[in-house]
Parts: sequence; C-alpha cells; structure tokens
Amino acid sequence: MILNRRYSPTNFRFFTGLLRFTYGNWLKSRYRITAINTQLFKELKPPFLLVGNHTTILDPFIANAFVPFPVHWVASDGNMRNPIIRFMLIKLVGSIPKSKAIPDIETVNWIVDLISHKHGVVGMYPEGQSTWTGTSFPVYSSSAKLLRLLRVPVVLVKTNGGYLTKPRWSHVLRQGKVEISFSLLFSPEQLGAMRPSTVDRLLNEALSYDDSAWCKRKGIEFKSTKGAESLELAIYLCPRCGERASMHSQGNLFTCKQCGFAVEYQHDGSFLLHSQGDREDYIPPFVEAPFLDSIVSWDSLQSRLLYQYLSGLKSAYLEAPFFLDEPIKLKRGKRMDHMETLLNGRIELYRDRLEFHNTRNTKLDPIVFPIEQIDGEGVLKWNYFEFYHGMNVYRVVFKDKRASGRKYADAISVLHQISKSHLPGR
Repeated sequence: MILNRRYSPTNFRFFTGLLRFTYGNWLKSRYRITAINTQLFKELKPPFLLVGNHTTILDPFIANAFVPFPVHWVASDGNMRNPIIRFMLIKLVGSIPKSKAIPDIETVNWIVDLISHKHGVVGMYPEGQSTWTGTSFPVYSSSAKLLRLLRVPVVLVKTNGGYLTKPRWSHVLRQGKVEISFSLLFSPEQLGAMRPSTVDRLLNEALSYDDSAWCKRKGIEFKSTKGAESLELAIYLCPRCGERASMHSQGNLFTCKQCGFAVEYQHDGSFLLHSQGDREDYIPPFVEAPFLDSIVSWDSLQSRLLYQYLSGLKSAYLEAPFFLDEPIKLKRGKRMDHMETLLNGRIELYRDRLEFHNTRNTKLDPIVFPIEQIDGEGVLKWNYFEFYHGMNVYRVVFKDKRASGRKYADAISVLHQISKSHLPGR
C-alpha cells in the first residue's frame, strides 16, 4: 500500500543535483547530446508530468540532465530486486515501482499522491519498454486515462539518436549524436475537453519515431567496429532458411550458422548483403529483401514468420520444443522481493506449455507452465526473460549472454494471439 514506508518513493534534491552535475554532464559529453527548448522549464513549474519515447535504457538519466526539478520516474520493479539498487532507486531518486506489463493500482496511487498532494514531477514511458528496433511500441491504453485523471500539464520528452547510440540489444556504445527536445503536449484544459480515445491517439502520434529514418535524414553515422554484436538478442530468425535461433554476430557481421547467409551492419542501422548462403535447397521465407533497409523491416518480417510457424504447428509436432536453451537458471520472486533459484537446467517452449528441466537432478519432474496461465511475458534489460504465473514472477537467466530471451516473450505473445483468435465467435 502507499502508506508502506518501505516502498514510499522519496527524492533527495541534493543527491538529484549531484547526479545531474556528475553523471548527467558525463552523458551530455559522451553521447553528444543536444537539448532543444529547455527554456520551457523557466515558466513551467511543478506539478507536471513528463512522457517520453523509450529509445534506450538510459533515457531517464538523459532527461534528468536537463530537467531542473527532481523527477520521479515510473520504473519496472524488476530493476529493484537487489536491495542496494532498490534503496537507490526508491529512496534516493524516488522511482515509482511498476509491475511490468500488468496494471497496478498501487503505482497509480503513488503517481496521484506525488502529483496532487506533493506537487512533484512524475516521468513515464507509456510504451512500457525500451525499443528493440528504434521505433515506438503502441502506448498502453491506460496512459490516456491516467493523464485525464491527473489534469496537469504534460511535457513531451522526444529523443532521437538514443537507440542508434546504444541499442537495447547491444553492450557497445556507438559514437553519433543524440537530440532531446521538450514541448508542452497537453494543458490541463485540453485534457479535460478531450475524450480518452483522442488523448490516446494524440499520445501515440507524439511518441512515434524512427531512429534509422531520422539518422538518414540528418546524415549522421553511428560508427562502431562491433556494430552487430549481440544483435541475435533481437533478431533470431534467418531470412534465408528460416532457421530458429541460428543467427550469430561478430564485429559488424551477422551470419546464419545453418545456411551461411550473412549481412554487414551499417553505420546508419541498415544492412549490406554479404552472402546469400551456401545452400541451394532452401526456399527463402522472405522472397524479397526489404529487411536490409533497417532492423525495423527485418523485425516485421520476423514477426510474420513467427506467427506462420506457431499457427501452423499441429499436435503431431508438439513433441519437439520450438525453442530450447541451456544452461539456464530459473528464479522466482514477488514484486521487489529477493528472487530464489528454483533450478539450474534447460528451458523448452512448446505450442501449449513452457517446461523447465533440472539437468543437475534428472530424476526430478520438470516444472511446467501452461501457456494460457502465463501473463506479463517480457524481457528485462538485455536478455532476462520474465513472466508471471499467479502472484509470482519468474526470471530466466541465460549463461550465454547472447541467448535471446526476447524470442520466448515474442513466441508466447503470439501463442496468446492465436488462442484468442480461436475463441468462439471470432
């Protein structure tokens, strides 16, 4: 509850100022950040709400470097299960915990309290997660209702170049340029006069962006000798042979281990074809090559192929896992509490279930989760695959840092779509 002092967000102005002066100034220099319209904050005073497009996991720190007030950012509680990090995020910078992808009335209560009673500044990313492709996710529909409930000024924090500087799937910083702009998106009067559907539409339009298109339009290059490394965290299907989890990155090259298909990652986020592959007996699932334009197109085609695969699986094929990884650790926890390790072993995804096998004690029965009982599937940071079952949250930690947790989250989301499409009356 909001009165629970252990979880009550607090923000020390001294620490916020120190963080802005030290880490904030370092980010400005290292990421070559240019800020537009910061004079907005000379006239606009708290309380107000910040909403931004989520280009990189560092977005809150980048925005904090230019906003002259302490900001309480809404953040996934998955980041707060370490007691030291939890203390820093909640007690020092006043982050507001949010259960990933699951509506949380407690989070709303904190936001209302900070805005309406404490007259503070709250920051949020209505997409709910940082981008894999440099383009926006759809905004959660509940965001529009929250904005109308609060009836305070809403400031748009628009970032361009953040994704290409440090893609979510990458551990490597690329030298380029980041541009962040501030503008008044909604006034309290506008929010009161608009329907939630109108607020939702305008919010989606305001947060829409394409980092690769912006980069090409500006003529900016994001150079790196390791540009493609860890791309398999986001792209896990080969466009040549359609093989699953067969892509491998090294330097700027991205290659399929199954058929030899290879591309080179370019400084603007596009791809240069190196090899069509060394096998002639494959029928490419993608007969055209628009996926070379950017990761956006490749990801779109990957999503379509994944849906085709999973919707076409018959009961006869349920004996073989669709995705498999080992070794992994399966952990269990609740909200921000410490997570316990349940097993060390193997993860297997089937059409109707997710299985975990203990490879250290093969006599134990596997832990099985029916797909229809899995909620809130997603990825924390680079490749922690997390999901909810009942009141518990489970985390899969891969020993291989290039093993994609995203492929499991994507596949389970598709399986949920397929299940809904087969309901009576659809």
